[in-house]
Amino acid sequence: MSLSTKSLLLPAVIAAALLSGREACATGTSGRPGFSFGAYRASVTNTDNLSDLFLVDNGHPGYGLQMNYNTRPGGKFDAYNEILNYPVFGLGINYDVYSRMGFTNNTCLGNFVDLYAFMEASLYKNSWFSAGLLLDLGLSLTNVTYDPFSNPYMYNIGAPVTVYMAFGPQFKLRPTQNVELLLNAYWFHHSNGNAWMPNFGLNDVALGLGLRYSPDAPYTEQVRGLKVPHLFRRGFEYDVYASTGFHSCKTEFKAYNQMVENPSDKKNDFVSHPRAGLGFDVRYRYSLMCSSGVVADAVYNWGVDELEKCDEIIYGKEEAEKKGKGYSPVNVSLGLMQVFHYGNMSVFCTFCGYVFRKVGIYEDQARFFQRAGMRFHIPKLSNMFLGCCIRATKFSNADYFEFQVGLKI
Repeated sequence: MSLSTKSLLLPAVIAAALLSGREACATGTSGRPGFSFGAYRASVTNTDNLSDLFLVDNGHPGYGLQMNYNTRPGGKFDAYNEILNYPVFGLGINYDVYSRMGFTNNTCLGNFVDLYAFMEASLYKNSWFSAGLLLDLGLSLTNVTYDPFSNPYMYNIGAPVTVYMAFGPQFKLRPTQNVELLLNAYWFHHSNGNAWMPNFGLNDVALGLGLRYSPDAPYTEQVRGLKVPHLFRRGFEYDVYASTGFHSCKTEFKAYNQMVENPSDKKNDFVSHPRAGLGFDVRYRYSLMCSSGVVADAVYNWGVDELEKCDEIIYGKEEAEKKGKGYSPVNVSLGLMQVFHYGNMSVFCTFCGYVFRKVGIYEDQARFFQRAGMRFHIPKLSNMFLGCCIRATKFSNADYFEFQVGLKI
């Protein structure tokens, strides 16, 4: 199960970027959308169980279509866009042809349709060339998942709907002001965030080529000597929030497979346990786009009693009682937080450790975890915000998706 903690800068930013006509000019985006088509070759690099897939060929093709809007000077997000060197926002759809990969057993992997929002930010650009980064975030659909009888080794994909995200370097050549040739080298991922087991996820690296036409030419001047207006108040900011999510336990999945060895006797009936928490963060806002601070939260985990049963199954009752570290439904954590701001949107990442947790021998949770997510602030509702993030361990293994409702105080 793998899920990167990158990305998550997108949907509300794109809500501003995907306006049209006069409204688009007010936000600093082009009034008419551009379109691009691309193709790529990807290879599964996967994580926990690549050998279990019995892959003969881990390469596969993919195809994509995008609609893009170019940011330009003169909008209400101009200060942010200037810092980001006038990025490109848009929407896209990919078709990942995994079914062409070969297997030595009866494992089956279906094709994916990815629906996503994207951002392209240039680190360097001139009138004919750009070099920068791309970020994609969205959802994927597939009709082939794990089945204990017909597809027993497909631990990677356990649900028909997964999260899709991609990240990597991008290069653009402009033979004319309206036409761009795209070269992308990127990593992308499919996973359900451990909301439903099994969920080892799919990791791919890809090399892609694309062709884009924009009726409103992109802004190609390299930004130098930023003159960002003072649009923020330097000082401390405070947030309180309530959170919830669902977690499907690896320990239960391991115990179940140990008890029921014959695939024909297995059932795909693993439950997701709810979680609920309260959190607080304090940050210092030192620039228009950045603030840093600390975060603390306490989370209540339903289903902890199942961990004790599973430890007894996996290790035996005597060993579980001898090595058991106790079981508590409450976890408390403390960590560092970095936030990047874009208007009423903010993107955040945290690096945290549990100061209190008791989850048995197998534990199901690492001592340290990371979060990457986004919040949308609503000033008209007393600075209430809505947020979503992914909790992960080792920067790659998902714990669960966390949804937040909070207040800036």
